[in-house]
Amino acid sequence: MRLSFYIDKPNESRSPIMANLAIAGKRYRFGTGVVIDPRLWNAGKQTIKTSDPNYNAHSKRLQTISTYVQRAYNELHPSGKDKLLSRSDIETLVQRIRAFIAPDSGHASKTENTFSGRFQEFIDTYTIRTRSGQITHRRPGATSLSLYARTLRYLKEWSAAKRVALTFESIDETMYRSFCSWLGKEKGHADTSVSNIIKVLKIFMRWSRQKGYHSTSTWELFWRDRRTGDTIALNVDELRRLRDLDLTENPRLARIRDVFLLQAYTGLRYGDLQLLQPKHFDDEAGIIRYTTTKNHTQCIIPITKPLQQLLQNHPTRSFDFPSNVKANLYLKELGKVAGLDKITTVAHYRGGERTEESKPRSELLTTHVARRTFSTTSVRFGVPESVISIVTGHTAKGMLQQHYILFDEEAVRDIVCKAWEQL
Repeated sequence: MRLSFYIDKPNESRSPIMANLAIAGKRYRFGTGVVIDPRLWNAGKQTIKTSDPNYNAHSKRLQTISTYVQRAYNELHPSGKDKLLSRSDIETLVQRIRAFIAPDSGHASKTENTFSGRFQEFIDTYTIRTRSGQITHRRPGATSLSLYARTLRYLKEWSAAKRVALTFESIDETMYRSFCSWLGKEKGHADTSVSNIIKVLKIFMRWSRQKGYHSTSTWELFWRDRRTGDTIALNVDELRRLRDLDLTENPRLARIRDVFLLQAYTGLRYGDLQLLQPKHFDDEAGIIRYTTTKNHTQCIIPITKPLQQLLQNHPTRSFDFPSNVKANLYLKELGKVAGLDKITTVAHYRGGERTEESKPRSELLTTHVARRTFSTTSVRFGVPESVISIVTGHTAKGMLQQHYILFDEEAVRDIVCKAWEQL
């Protein structure tokens, strides 16, 4: 798969930038919604020149499209290996890209005028809102869209199981209690997962009310249990144990170990880690510059000594990323081999009740533990939280961090690199 951008009408005073997708021997064209003076286009680098008055907005739009297309394509290759794409695979991919680029292009007129039909319209056309409720042009990421689709599927399953028709008027307190109970007992979801599903339902109900599809308000009172269960981060000794583990005879675990270390040294989310490319590495400055897909935050990630040593084994900056599900399974196997067998008691909430379980730490090893390990280890090594948030892309807390504590790239690099020399 190859995605490229080009000027559609180079001889005119204003021209749209088009996207060209080459896949399985076929080519597909998409309009990007960006229109510029052709003289402001760098054809060789396929980038907009910085002299464009709207450079930031236009460049961000193209990067957003590129990121989404790559992520959608990666979902066709969850194992990271090539496979023969079917016509259905390609058609689905193209439809998703078109819906992402032009979310309002005719979906509403084709959508069935029912609760389920409107929910599907929501999935196909919804764009992200700011905290103040303002509408943006940005579509949710692939993970969010998957959660939206799963929420609709659960609503349909609940409706069939309880023999309750899905209508806007039926989304009331009785429905809320029954649906939450069904998600916990029949689907085995912990309260945190139920909370995410209820969050999607509330987003949909707010969106559909703004569209004029209903005028109900009971759903605004639906409570979300945001209590999270206990989890772990690796301590410094455990991180060193994984790093120094001899896996010469087990290349599969060696690959997943390197992926885990890459995440533990950068603090990136697993989904962002999969999209990391050589262009993001500035070896001269000792920095990785990456914009997150979740909230489009610019991350400044220092290339620390441990990360530098890891990258020496991957000079092309190429890693083998399994799907998140497989990665978590492999990590548990890796944890056993590494002897992470200390029993740890963790808790989770289901149906409002706290339940404790005691498990070996190897069974608690996941990709998100790596991101959490970066933050925890950085704190232990003396890195301020305000610096860690710059690396991980978390929102700065309070007026002091947002407006007065301002670190440049060199400061972030020097603070983090010096701290991580302790590993």
